[in-house]
Amino acid sequence: MSLIIRFLKDLKEVSKREKIRREVEKQRKTVNIYNKYATADCYESQKSGKGWQALFSTLASFCNKYEVVLDVGCGPYELMAVKNDVNTVGVDMSDVALKILLNYGFLGHVVQADCRYLPFKSGSFDCLISNQMIEHMSSKQSLECALREMTRFSRNLMIVTPNSVFRRRIHDATHFFFFTVRDLKRLLPSFRIYASHLPPRKILCYYFLYNSPRLRRFPLFGSLIYGVFCRLDSSRFMGWLSRWLWVGSDLVAVKTEEK
Repeated sequence: MSLIIRFLKDLKEVSKREKIRREVEKQRKTVNIYNKYATADCYESQKSGKGWQALFSTLASFCNKYEVVLDVGCGPYELMAVKNDVNTVGVDMSDVALKILLNYGFLGHVVQADCRYLPFKSGSFDCLISNQMIEHMSSKQSLECALREMTRFSRNLMIVTPNSVFRRRIHDATHFFFFTVRDLKRLLPSFRIYASHLPPRKILCYYFLYNSPRLRRFPLFGSLIYGVFCRLDSSRFMGWLSRWLWVGSDLVAVKTEEK
């Protein structure tokens, strides 16, 4: 019975996501739907979030050895942490995100553009990075078009996307693609793929509560279970076990070609 209920709920979720996908594709050229996600709150959460900062460090360690860098889908904060430099170019669909980025002191250039049709010449950049962007493509055709476009500008690329093995359900209605290492290898065969290993914290709490928000509807029971999981997560044994079981919250695809 529980399997039937789960199947029906998954079917409802897929239907809801498909409806949003069609709406995104319809409004993409006329209404900037990404503006509602690009806020000052988003800037502050990325600035203070440990997970975000660890991810930005991974991007920075890759692109800081290059001079001219392009960030596709830069958002309102990312380049402040990764490469705040006059030779850096940030591209985003959201004009609000780009204004926030400039207002907080970004030294480089910003361009509002669709990642499928970027206004640059081939080979214009020493390095290209794209973080948490390809999963937002609304169709397979759009995804393939965006990847072809990005690989045209540089020999050195780093593309980051959520790892669906860890994040089985993303609470973001504009995520239309869910990648595992195998999926990404199939999509980017010439890239080296690996999972980023952020410090494992509250693993049990994440898997059993974050992915099951229904549990939070029962305050007393939910708080009790959460308390038990917190104690288990903080134990020395769970810390050791997490390091072995940790699958990585994000997937990193890297390609470098020296001239």
